[in-house]
Amino acid sequence: MDTYYAVVEMAVKLVVDNLEANHIMSDTNSIRNRVLSWYTHSDIVDAEMLAGCALMGRDWFPGATYQYMIDAKKWWFPQDPYNEISIWEIEAAQHDAIWR
Repeated sequence: MDTYYAVVEMAVKLVVDNLEANHIMSDTNSIRNRVLSWYTHSDIVDAEMLAGCALMGRDWFPGATYQYMIDAKKWWFPQDPYNEISIWEIEAAQHDAIWR
């Protein structure tokens, strides 16, 4: 087997795990080829972004923008909304709940 970069293998594992969780069968080699397509044609070094792009269902294409890649990552790997709320917003919500 050829030696691939660690980020590619991490992305392949993320894609495989996601597909298996959704009861979708796929060939690991075709997943790896799709991830490699994104890796070699773009500047992506984030495993979740690579996996998100691969999960969008197509290989890299010339019209792929950086925003497309960000959107793919956000779609397939959404962030925890509780970590994006400031302490000020939490305290304000608690204050509102007390006075209702």
